[in-house]
Amino acid sequence: MKRVSIEFDFCVEKVIPMAGKGTGKYYAPVYRAKKSPAKLRRGKLIKRCTIVAAAVAIAAVAIAAVTISRKESESFVKVAASEMSLANVASYPRVVNHEAPLPEEYVPENLMALGTLPNGENAFLRADAAEAFLEMCRAMSEDGLGIVPVQGYLSYEDQCNAVTTAADRLVAGGVDPEAAKKRAESEVFAPGEDEAQLGTTIEISTNTYSFEGFNLTEQYLWICRNAHKYGYVIRYTSDKEAVTGVSARQWRLRYVGGEAAEYIASTGICLEEYVSAVKADNPDAVEID
Repeated sequence: MKRVSIEFDFCVEKVIPMAGKGTGKYYAPVYRAKKSPAKLRRGKLIKRCTIVAAAVAIAAVAIAAVTISRKESESFVKVAASEMSLANVASYPRVVNHEAPLPEEYVPENLMALGTLPNGENAFLRADAAEAFLEMCRAMSEDGLGIVPVQGYLSYEDQCNAVTTAADRLVAGGVDPEAAKKRAESEVFAPGEDEAQLGTTIEISTNTYSFEGFNLTEQYLWICRNAHKYGYVIRYTSDKEAVTGVSARQWRLRYVGGEAAEYIASTGICLEEYVSAVKADNPDAVEID
């Protein structure tokens, strides 16, 4: 049989009082097995790992609690805003779509070019929308960002030309002419159904050539956080396609005024839903362009 040798330490601080003869009491020393240096190091390592794991767990719980609290807070703000009465809102922005097109002769007053911006000489907006847009661009530039106004006001004739151009492109690709016209109208809006005719809609990008990937840019994130401060909203978002009937166009902004923009941004609704809410709370509210 293999003999195992165990070392012991004498623990002076740990002695057991025992009854004795003559003197009444005596103390018996307590011995414990002496741990090897390797075992001591392993024990210290386990202890440290346990402490670190506990700290990480506590931090994770704290972060989760803060995140949940923030989400609940944001949700509460949206719910509270959505339940606010709009009875005192006297007017609401005009919605233009397939059910409510603009007449061919409609032309907004006080159109002005965004000449101080890149490509601005080719983009026009109604004066109040233009001034608000330029103010927003100045604020964005202070944060080191810039955008290009690609398209503003579109006349009825411009819309007709846009449909014709899109249809001709499809026909050249082998699409039946009648089917090409319908598809073109769904891509670029049928004449009279484009809000750009109001002069309060602007399409933006980081360049003059493409909208692709705009929703992945810092400019888009800035717009999401700040556009409502200048009376603008992102007109067509992916979560509201069923309501607007238009696919997501994160690059298209609509000027609706400060009050409407603040409400729309705080509740996460779209313009159609806002207009419906105003009409429900105040049937006397009037439509404005």
